[in-house]
Amino acid sequence: MEIKRFYADAAPIDGLFIFDGDELYHMRKVLRYKVGYKAIVCNGDGLEYECVVSEINDNRAVLSVESASKCEGEPDFNLILCQAIPKSAKYEYIIQKSVELGVNEIIFFNSDYSSSEEFRQERADKIALEACKQCGRARRVKVSRLPSLQSVLERARGTWIVMPYERAEGNSIACAGHSEGDVTLIIGSEGGFSEAEAQLAVSAGAALVTLGKRILRCETAAAVAAALVMYERGGLGK
Repeated sequence: MEIKRFYADAAPIDGLFIFDGDELYHMRKVLRYKVGYKAIVCNGDGLEYECVVSEINDNRAVLSVESASKCEGEPDFNLILCQAIPKSAKYEYIIQKSVELGVNEIIFFNSDYSSSEEFRQERADKIALEACKQCGRARRVKVSRLPSLQSVLERARGTWIVMPYERAEGNSIACAGHSEGDVTLIIGSEGGFSEAEAQLAVSAGAALVTLGKRILRCETAAAVAAALVMYERGGLGK
């Protein structure tokens, strides 16, 4: 039986993880877990805890820790993806693929050309959690929303800020500099960014870069840019 992955909100107490709520429901009702079943538990500290179910009922599940090891699926720097809100089917794809590529946080925001569709936070959180479990992440990826590019740039202070822009003149992510520290990647929606937004980003210290000679869809751009940053910084592994 495949060993499933679950996420706890706190460190184990006396070698025990206790679950209720959604994770308990998934464990008991969906996966039909029983006493003696194995599981991997992560609580955001970068470790994977190998556990065995010692108690499970409608009220709680108790998992006993057998061993712990560092998760190899987490990069050693933070990559924050800031995505101008696209249509719903696209932002779901962007969340899923970004988590798989090692993005640590995803922030959606309104831009001059972003979609006017409603952003569904609960749905976004669910997709991120499912993707974390599928690809073996030790930390849950946080998904949030900010009102504007200006607020994103303020949030990005102290990080290397990279904005793919279709009018960027030849600079690629590979030559944008910075080999250390956290990275904020800012991606436009279906219509890209306005010239005023690009100027605003530059004034905040962002590097405008190109992703090649062809215009990419926003969901493709997010995945390609994240993969390039991970490659440049060694976050894709050996």
